[in-house]
Amino acid sequence: MAEPAFTQAFLRRSIEIERIASKSDLELLDRTFVSILGDPYLPGRFPAFYDPQQPTFLVRAGPFLIEFAVDDGVDTGTFVSLFYRG
Repeated sequence: MAEPAFTQAFLRRSIEIERIASKSDLELLDRTFVSILGDPYLPGRFPAFYDPQQPTFLVRAGPFLIEFAVDDGVDTGTFVSLFYRG
């Protein structure tokens, strides 16, 4: 399982979402984080391609869209952006 890392923007957005999201949505978000870290190449992800030198990927889970990057060299999954359609 990859070690998690978070951008400051991701952490700020997470705090905002925790205030407004339902308990079941937050549980789904937690399960999705675990799935991404367990297999960052999971089916259903799609490339964001904002920076080809450091590609990021998107995964949709319910009302969430999660952007993340994978660094196989240090076995880290970095959560970049988090979007919530509440």
